[in-house]
Amino acid sequence: MKKHPDVMKSLAAARPTRLDPPGSAPLPFALTDVAAPTRRARRLRAAALLPAGGLAVAAVAAVAVVVIDPGGSAPTPGGSGTSVEAVRPLTTSQILLAAAERSSQDASGTGRYLVVRAESGSVLTVSSGSSTYAMTTRSSDETWLSRSGKEPNLVISQNLGMTPLTPADAAAWRAAGSPEEVMVGKPLPNGQFGPGSPISISGGPPRSSSSDDAGIYAFGTTNISVRDLEKLPTDPAALRTALLRHFDGGGGDMPTDREQWLLSVASDLIADIPVSGPVRAAAFRLIATLPGVRSLGAVADQRGRMGQGFAFTSGSAANGSIEHRFVVDTATGRALGEESRVLRPAGTTARLEPGSLLGYSVVLEQKTTDETPPN
Repeated sequence: MKKHPDVMKSLAAARPTRLDPPGSAPLPFALTDVAAPTRRARRLRAAALLPAGGLAVAAVAAVAVVVIDPGGSAPTPGGSGTSVEAVRPLTTSQILLAAAERSSQDASGTGRYLVVRAESGSVLTVSSGSSTYAMTTRSSDETWLSRSGKEPNLVISQNLGMTPLTPADAAAWRAAGSPEEVMVGKPLPNGQFGPGSPISISGGPPRSSSSDDAGIYAFGTTNISVRDLEKLPTDPAALRTALLRHFDGGGGDMPTDREQWLLSVASDLIADIPVSGPVRAAAFRLIATLPGVRSLGAVADQRGRMGQGFAFTSGSAANGSIEHRFVVDTATGRALGEESRVLRPAGTTARLEPGSLLGYSVVLEQKTTDETPPN
């Protein structure tokens, strides 16, 4: 298996970027050999996203939803608790508080590693000759995080290739000669696209990388370890206080409003960051107290697994209005997945239709284990 020289690049690739500015179009890993989200000032982010000068290559959506699993696997399609929900949609509070109750019973398991398998997809506008159409680029990641910090962290990533987004896009791709390479350009502030680079639509072999660096996440500008995450408060008021210690006024892609900043950070704890069930429960309860959250009722993730959805919106003149959606299995209190969609196109998203998918991530498996990571 080919070894990647820097695990931080793969960890960056394995981080959900649902809150990235959508104007920075995702580019596949092979383009620059550095899969790096644009989130230069993310609320809760991998330390890999904090190099001097920021990162040049952009991604709209995510790779992994990382939460601690006490030895079990991710919820299964159509899991328990969804049949009644489909008939009578839950309110936002009911969704969040039910998930909190289940999460509070989800005690941390034993094991040296947190293991997460996930898939993500990002929607790209591509071109072939005079034809322009949308394709989804997908990737998978298997992440092994040392809970003690004494063993190396490992990430195994694989580019799964690109496929047309809709039947109309598939027809446009075929009309262009079914090319094996397409041109991908970064969206500009006026909604047009900059010069394109040729990208193969084929997938690639798995790539692995490892590192002894324990501080792979960050609150604000402070790098922290998995052990630090497991020490977060399990009381929602105490968690709010702990998180706000890292609020520096926001800016960049981070909300400058404290309550909106908290909403973004707390949602990362339930969908992106490997925290224990009780901490995740506190995050759900904290979200329930914050403005701007709304219920989506019974919805499916991108793998067709049913759950209850909630969403909030972020927006700017540069990128328009973006809806961040979460799908939660209220029977387990775990996130099934998340996605970002355009609500009101503007600026870099001006060419897109309302409701357009920007990207998604889904959990395939999550567990703690004493197994030895693959070589």
